[in-house]
Amino acid sequence: MLSLSGTSSDPILTDQLLSELRQEFAATAAQHDADGSFPFANFKKLAEAGLLALTVPKSFGGLGGGISEAARLVAAVGAGEASTGLVLQMNCMMHYLLGRRQPPGYDAIARAAVAGTGTVNALQAEPDLGSVVRGGLPGTVASRSADGTWRINGRKSYATGSPIVGWWLTLVRTDEDTPRVGTVIVPAASPGISVVPSWNHAGLRATASHELRFDNVVLPAGADQALLPAGSPEQVAGRALVDEWFCLLTAALYDGIARAGRDWLLHFLHSRVPSNLGQPLATVPRLQGVVGEIESLLLINRSLIDDAILRAEGASEPDQLRAQLVKHVVTNNVVRALELALSITGNHGLDRANPLERHYRDALCGRVHAPQSDSILTNAGRAALAA
Repeated sequence: MLSLSGTSSDPILTDQLLSELRQEFAATAAQHDADGSFPFANFKKLAEAGLLALTVPKSFGGLGGGISEAARLVAAVGAGEASTGLVLQMNCMMHYLLGRRQPPGYDAIARAAVAGTGTVNALQAEPDLGSVVRGGLPGTVASRSADGTWRINGRKSYATGSPIVGWWLTLVRTDEDTPRVGTVIVPAASPGISVVPSWNHAGLRATASHELRFDNVVLPAGADQALLPAGSPEQVAGRALVDEWFCLLTAALYDGIARAGRDWLLHFLHSRVPSNLGQPLATVPRLQGVVGEIESLLLINRSLIDDAILRAEGASEPDQLRAQLVKHVVTNNVVRALELALSITGNHGLDRANPLERHYRDALCGRVHAPQSDSILTNAGRAALAA
């Protein structure tokens, strides 16, 4: 077990550890991408290092990490294998949020994470609803039985990490006259849960983000304690911290992917010596200029992420809009940086024998995660006009 007794000047995660994880995961990333297989070995490695419990509170035996440590880990892992990075991102965020709230049953979840098996993720999107942040009530319904227990019925899309997630934080609505909305914690092994293989994506192909179906899944009495009236101020306010963590970790993940693509590009330009040139492509001024533009985009990304995380660590309240804008700018810069890399590598960049096209396909997924750019820019515009 890795000892992570860090201070502000003694980081929890060493550069050596992060480099080792990135290199080890990169070695099998192409194969997982090609056949859509889930990277079980990567999570075994993370479990052995204690990193599935990175953000579990120390009072439960976890490492007690915050958003800074989570972002560093997710960026390094995502640079090695993006799908592992996304599942890990979700797990870090969910354990941090659960650790703050400590709902009934979290003790068992936290200790499972410390033991290397307590992976957690959320289920919000649905085939008919789409993204919950765009409004509408979820179609997944929680109904109270005569004995006080609850039964869950419905369908959820994009169950990222479905082969290893042990608990799903599932967005539901009640069938009461005035519906309440929120998340209930559903053990993945519950009778009535089935996985429908549906994930066949352009990017993040190893996430196994399949559809999940709930058929009379039973939860104990009291499982509804976190549900609030739909559209209530408390429900809206509760999203701010979730948004901050999700947007900043998403930015860190995709920035890591872009840096992996940049690193391959630099190696390619140094090693490629066309016979008509007689020297490496790295010596060509036009190509140097494109690399410089990529570096400028990555500098913007790193500056935005570092600043937002520093602010988040020192603030009493989450800055939801800043985090959203960072996610918007960074994910679009990532796509642009990799497009530039592809523009100067020709067939080599698009050849599946090389990782650049995979990094690009993975990067395109950054635009899809909610909140999406149109919503973010509308939020920012309204805030500016109202100021």
